[in-house]
Amino acid sequence: DETMERAARIAGGGSLVVVKVSKPRQDMRFDVPVVGLQTVEVMQRCRVSALAMDAGRTLLFDRARVIEVADAAGITIEAFPPEAIGEAEGLAPQGRP
Repeated sequence: DETMERAARIAGGGSLVVVKVSKPRQDMRFDVPVVGLQTVEVMQRCRVSALAMDAGRTLLFDRARVIEVADAAGITIEAFPPEAIGEAEGLAPQGRP
């Protein structure tokens, strides 16, 4: 949330696109990217027009309500496979050393 709020201040009121992905080698047992209703409320406040996220690596809480609120606010949410977003070159896939 703080990152979006900082970006909104830097953008000076312009529209933002947010990309939420896991870090290379992120331990998904303990630190999973999450999107929920609070995330969408912050996106509204920060004038976010779209959210791209890791498919299969991001938890989406209260899915129906998140989609409903995002749709009403004109926010597009799209999940992409990690290879579509871009993996860091030379790093092992998740869960492998």
